[in-house]
Amino acid sequence: MKRITLGALDYGLAFGVDRALRDLAERGRLSALGALVATELWPREFRPLQELSEKVGDQVLFGVTLAFSGDRVSPVSARMQEVYGDRMMTREKLQRRAFFRLLPDELLFEEAQAQLARYSVLMKRQPDFIAVREGLLERSSLARLVFKAVQSSDFDNPPLVVSPIRSGLKTLRLARLAKSYQLQMLPKAEPLPEISDAEELHRLLHNHFDGMSDRSFVAAIPGQADDRLRRNEPRKKIAIRECQYEVLSSDRFFRTLDKKDVFLN
Repeated sequence: MKRITLGALDYGLAFGVDRALRDLAERGRLSALGALVATELWPREFRPLQELSEKVGDQVLFGVTLAFSGDRVSPVSARMQEVYGDRMMTREKLQRRAFFRLLPDELLFEEAQAQLARYSVLMKRQPDFIAVREGLLERSSLARLVFKAVQSSDFDNPPLVVSPIRSGLKTLRLARLAKSYQLQMLPKAEPLPEISDAEELHRLLHNHFDGMSDRSFVAAIPGQADDRLRRNEPRKKIAIRECQYEVLSSDRFFRTLDKKDVFLN
């Protein structure tokens, strides 16, 4: 039997997304939920997630998705707020600064610490895993800052780290770097297909998990439309979210997992 971690990393983005993720996790259709604690909704949405974590226990991994870039997130640390206000840098700007070794190391380190602390205090538990939004963990300079922040948090059990890249030399280097901080990587696998046709998604999922290594992390973006989501995302992406939610909710999806001998870990 192959163990797969099927998870969503954008809890806290919109009420419709959050409701869908909690429903799927409670019913055993998702095995990992990553919270964006830098969103406007997190102070209101952490409590139902906390209640869910108490209800399902270790059947689901609960973690934090660190955000250093992108829209709909704001700095958590005081120093990052002083320098950048209520806006994060773009992914492209962070990538450029990382390439030229001009990252604001102290600011990013403190921001990572603040987001980890915000999660742990409100959830009253340590994160089971860490991910970084927009794949920025692939930059070794930023990964080092994140790993250092995790280490400084002095967690009783070191959280797993979701790899931002699927294979190759970079993956091995990142795994070695994580190991030097006593951290273990969850290998990244191909995410769920982003299509809006439920029948086609069912068909694709029949062979989607073939060839994946044990414990691979498969990202999903299920959700249900609400006013906030309609304002912030194109209709095409919302349709993809709703399609994934419909398929993952179905008994047919569970039968596919059984047939392929896949266990959601």
